[in-house]
Amino acid sequence: MRRLDSKKSAVIDLVEAAYGLPADESAWLERVLEAALPVMGDAVFASGIIYSRPAGARRARVETWKHVGALGHMECAAREYANKASRDVECLWLRAGTANTLSQISPGSRRLCQSFAAETGIASDALLLNALEPDGCGACVAIFLPVETCLTHCAGERWRKLGAHLNAGHRLWRAIASMDGDCTPLPCGAEAVIDPSTFRVIDASGCSEDSSLLENLRDSARRIDRARGRLRKTDSDEALDTWWALVRGRWTMLDWFDSDGRRFVLGIRNAPELGDPRGLTEREHQVATYAARGESGKMIGYRLGISKATVSNALDGAMHKLHVKTKPQLAEKMRGFARELRDPADGN
Repeated sequence: MRRLDSKKSAVIDLVEAAYGLPADESAWLERVLEAALPVMGDAVFASGIIYSRPAGARRARVETWKHVGALGHMECAAREYANKASRDVECLWLRAGTANTLSQISPGSRRLCQSFAAETGIASDALLLNALEPDGCGACVAIFLPVETCLTHCAGERWRKLGAHLNAGHRLWRAIASMDGDCTPLPCGAEAVIDPSTFRVIDASGCSEDSSLLENLRDSARRIDRARGRLRKTDSDEALDTWWALVRGRWTMLDWFDSDGRRFVLGIRNAPELGDPRGLTEREHQVATYAARGESGKMIGYRLGISKATVSNALDGAMHKLHVKTKPQLAEKMRGFARELRDPADGN
């Protein structure tokens, strides 16, 4: 078994692909897969699935399945073996926040990899990157690898951060695709428009009275500009650390070009949909949800774009309100809420 540290130079390319706005969702997924392949260096091919949840449906369903770099027989084999996964293995694969190779997720998952390699000779492992919402909707990416692989600690952390961007980017694509542009005063439903040459807010809607928020959005635009510059090649890990997935747990920064081709940066509301907050504040609910998934305080802070101290305070507040004293108790409580979100009693 090899220990693999992913190819760093393509990391920011993948983040940029996550926030692309092609005409349709299938094209968004294809661009993400094309950008993901170089990050792993010697990947065989990549597959991606979009899960959606029609109104009233009990569970999320496969809406789109896309492959990049695969021959026809590879696509068929990948689908066939995905369908062979037991319910327990599938649940591990689809656990929100997953960023690991299939061989390392569980013994059952590893046996499936070994069987796939023995029968097809195509690949021996796959990196699974999960960007799903608590209700099961979102994107899931598998990058097939030639040999059984164990990610290094740094590579695993890198992919979890990339997963946070895919999650935010896909959620943003869906929100903008369903938006009536004529009903919003600013492009793409933005609440702030920033000039990237001066990082000055030139227009704002909704948040115009919150000077602290506007400064946060300006600072985020600066950070992203730095990450996308020379730093992406000289130190891609620092570039990724600099580019947080959200701002204050609510806003995503997005490039936009006007009819004259001038570039602007938009601050767009893009908070995750987490269901009934059960008496928690929005921040407490967000932090408790991700903590219950097993994410570290550092990762939660990165995902939401908030400080470690803010994460700690929100977690303490949530545990107090939910009358739990330990993280395992919190996880059990939040799993119950998540089951209700995924499987409503009146669903079909």
